[in-house]
Amino acid sequence: MSQVAIGIDLGGTNLRAAVFAGLPDSADALLVHRESVGNDRSPAVIVERLGVLIPELLQRTERGGLRIPVGIGFAGMLRGHHGYVANSPNFGWHDVALGSMLQARLGERYDVGIYNDVNAITYGEFKLGAGIGASDILAIFVGTGIGAGAVCDNVLLQGANNTATELGHTKVVIEADARLCSCGLRGCVEAYVGGKLLQERARKDLDTWASSTAVDLAGGVQNVHPGHLDAAAAQGDDYALELYSEVSPMLGLAIANAVTLLNPGRLVLGGGVFSRTPVLRDHVLAAFEAAVNPPAREGLQIVEAELRDTGGLVGAALLASGH
Repeated sequence: MSQVAIGIDLGGTNLRAAVFAGLPDSADALLVHRESVGNDRSPAVIVERLGVLIPELLQRTERGGLRIPVGIGFAGMLRGHHGYVANSPNFGWHDVALGSMLQARLGERYDVGIYNDVNAITYGEFKLGAGIGASDILAIFVGTGIGAGAVCDNVLLQGANNTATELGHTKVVIEADARLCSCGLRGCVEAYVGGKLLQERARKDLDTWASSTAVDLAGGVQNVHPGHLDAAAAQGDDYALELYSEVSPMLGLAIANAVTLLNPGRLVLGGGVFSRTPVLRDHVLAAFEAAVNPPAREGLQIVEAELRDTGGLVGAALLASGH
């Protein structure tokens, strides 16, 4: 019987889990489970839920082993390499020792690894998705927030304190009145182009001073999301195009600088916002092309993420099992 590994994607909305038996050769799961994170997000509650769910998954698949790797991709900033959560706006956590708490709850049978969620997705894509055949990739995911991950010379780039490639929190505006990011600082690119904060800004603008066909498309101001803005931009809407002309160069510049610094052979793009906003994406890539260092751009392949919702599960399980 092949060794099993468990991958978990603990995001801002959903908790997803899978049991894998074919790693590192296959991303096919024996079982995939999904449930809502819910409103009670205290560390004690989340750890207890995982402590019940993980053994249950093994029981349902009728698989076991002496040591079971459990990899968790977590939506938050980590500090160090032992699963310490420094800051997670999605959960409202600051300075939470998630790794040691969960390890104590599960016991010695399980080897727990906590990873930044986008790092886990990036590693899954590198091994079994859009990164196959490349030794150096940079992955950018634009969804509720903006995340990035990189593999350099076949090794996941984590940094001395496990905070490498936090692209969403690189600064693009340094004025005192720069937009406030969910991380608590001002001027981050995520504050301008991350899906949640872009949506909040547009709704406020459209409720107070601006007009846009996005409101008609959405059926009301409070229903407007980035997809409606993009559809409006495609129709030549002045507000949407003006907004894009402001924020697209910010993300395009951030990506260009990352490519210039890391010189990947492949740029992997994904995330829920990017998948629903082709006009925004075109504007961002145009800004990227204008700003990237030409030698770093030479030979760079720009591709779509392939694993979609399973990328984080696969990557976390691979990392926890040492593949």
